[in-house]
Amino acid sequence: MTYVLRLFGVVSMAHIMSGRSYAKNVNPDVIKVASFAIHIHNHMSNYPYAYKVVDILSDTAKLCPPARIEYSIAAKVAETTCINNGTIKPEDCSLKTNAQTMICNFVVLALPGRNTVPNRLLSDYCT
Repeated sequence: MTYVLRLFGVVSMAHIMSGRSYAKNVNPDVIKVASFAIHIHNHMSNYPYAYKVVDILSDTAKLCPPARIEYSIAAKVAETTCINNGTIKPEDCSLKTNAQTMICNFVVLALPGRNTVPNRLLSDYCT
């Protein structure tokens, strides 16, 4: 029972603390999950340059049995100067001048706790 209450607290805090702008008070777990999602997106895509998250437009978190959290994130992503070779960290790359942007919707499954661990990208749609 204690574990369930703790898990509920993590989800509640993720929902309460998440913001509408990447520059504002966005929950660190949401940032970690969004970074995981764009890394997988870059790895699966044929884009010549990697993309990175530049803004969190919306985010929600919900409990999924047996003790996971499903994050739904809408993020604005932009093209970077880094070649998309699957091994780069997009957050370390600078944006291209006049970078192409997209809105991506990600659904990610994560293990909750002090150090939330995103482990599966369930949905990835960018326009």
